[in-house]
Amino acid sequence: MMYEIAPRVMHNEFRVQLPKTSDYVIYTERNLVLLKKNADSFELPTVLDVQTVNPKASENLHYLFSVDDEAFFSCDQNFAPNASDFELVKDRFFRTMPNMPIAFGGAVGSHISRWEQSNRFCGHCGTPMQRKADERAFVCKNCGNTVYGKICPVVIVSVTWENKLLMAHNLNNPDRKPYLISGFVDMGESLEQAVRREVKEETGVAVKNIRYIGSEPWPFSNSLIAGFSAELDGSPEITVQESELEYAKWVNREDIGEYTGRLSISGEMIQRFKAGTL
Repeated sequence: MMYEIAPRVMHNEFRVQLPKTSDYVIYTERNLVLLKKNADSFELPTVLDVQTVNPKASENLHYLFSVDDEAFFSCDQNFAPNASDFELVKDRFFRTMPNMPIAFGGAVGSHISRWEQSNRFCGHCGTPMQRKADERAFVCKNCGNTVYGKICPVVIVSVTWENKLLMAHNLNNPDRKPYLISGFVDMGESLEQAVRREVKEETGVAVKNIRYIGSEPWPFSNSLIAGFSAELDGSPEITVQESELEYAKWVNREDIGEYTGRLSISGEMIQRFKAGTL
């Protein structure tokens, strides 16, 4: 999966650190990240790139984390608004980068950058927020409101019936392949309750024997995804929630296409069911 970057190690504990010219810089606008053009592709800009196009912006970089000794910094402003060799690109680009440790670092850095840019002002009193000096958080000096990083819990579930797997295509997923049922966890709800509710809401199917499989950080939706397996409980008849899904269907094990666990827990779980190991 994307976060499995061994033997390299992500060091995301809070610390204060000065940038090196070879370190990476993240600037985002919602789900867009500012990247440097490299032939027909893109790459993460470095501190040297920022210093070259906008020396003033390079003075305001903020340390995020490191992958081994390569650090990632955020920038609060678009440091190259008029430079032709930079472009705002959807953060899903990181899913295609061959260098997985740097791709994962870019995705996580974009997650943190979006959170930082969404908390410039206090949600209680409107006062400009300030970074805490001893942890990754923002604090309002006027009312004391403290805001920590936004992580949205998500469940994803492989529902099985005999030799079949329940698969669906979400309307918001640009990948045309079918995947597993998933959804955000509601307040006051356990992960297992969310599994039952999401499957029922989206497909009309009831489940039993829910079993935890594993988890992964998924920066593209500010999420932590918990994977579960479950079995059909009752009728296999599907009623599609058309506001969420294009379709849902039972797929025989031998008819499942090629998937990889390189990026996501969804692909890994589908791959494991196809191989008969889930």
